[in-house]
Amino acid sequence: MGISMELAERDHSGCGGSLRYGIFSRSLTSCAEVAKPMGWTIHSTVPFPMLEHRETVHQLSRFGVGPEIYFSGSTLDRLTPEAAGAVAESLRSAGIATTTFHAPFNDISPGARDEEVRRVTVRRLRQAVSLAPLFRPLGIVMHGGYSDWLFDFDAGAWLEGAKRTFSEVTEAAESAGVDIYVENVFDEVPDHLLRLRAAVGSKRLGFCFDAGHATLFSRLPVQKWMEAFGPGLRELHLHDNRGLRDDHLPVGEGSINFRGVLLAAGDAGAKPILTVEPHREDHFPRSIVSLRAILADIA
Repeated sequence: MGISMELAERDHSGCGGSLRYGIFSRSLTSCAEVAKPMGWTIHSTVPFPMLEHRETVHQLSRFGVGPEIYFSGSTLDRLTPEAAGAVAESLRSAGIATTTFHAPFNDISPGARDEEVRRVTVRRLRQAVSLAPLFRPLGIVMHGGYSDWLFDFDAGAWLEGAKRTFSEVTEAAESAGVDIYVENVFDEVPDHLLRLRAAVGSKRLGFCFDAGHATLFSRLPVQKWMEAFGPGLRELHLHDNRGLRDDHLPVGEGSINFRGVLLAAGDAGAKPILTVEPHREDHFPRSIVSLRAILADIA
């Protein structure tokens, strides 16, 4: 299912006269000034083991960025209360005021038709939720796990299991006082994610829009995603690619128009957390500098 419409009007104010909403642009890094954004919360994905190194925490603090702490399944299995407490205290001592979590996603399936797989999925996701009282994250990002090809183009088959999974997970989130943000990955449209939120019926359940994934797997214009999520859009994942693979390049070093993504989010009435997702350490500062340049331009 898709929606066809013109991608965007041209907006000639700011950097290079790029498309206002179109997800592709070549003129993303032409702003001369880089300033701290006004009112935006910026995070960067960081695997938990890296936060056990003090230099990682210091670098986040120097850039004024909070971590989106990724907990893999293996990390959760070996994590001790002492290690978790030490990292939480390290972040507080460094003056880092906000965090988010990214829950495990490898080898799990919220909409699994195999009940044993679904049970393992619930256990993994609830393990991440159980750490929320210690770190007090603003939210926890979780993959929805739907793909047309995996579920034979039957979103209803996925929804049956996903409703049960996220109902159980949001129940735990209610007790922990934390929100859940469901992220698009292979999703071509947001329809089934909206049906999931309605079926679960919890105000704790919101959305994380991943611009890189949408570029690769969805033909839907970015503003249609934003309009669908509206104020329920709680977070944006910002990493670049060239339209061929999930490269996780620094913001502005691929072909995605992040200026358009941010404008579309604002026009939809959302003020999401902005999370860069570098897969190399040297990509972190480049992403933050580029993102802040774009934010300064659209302020």
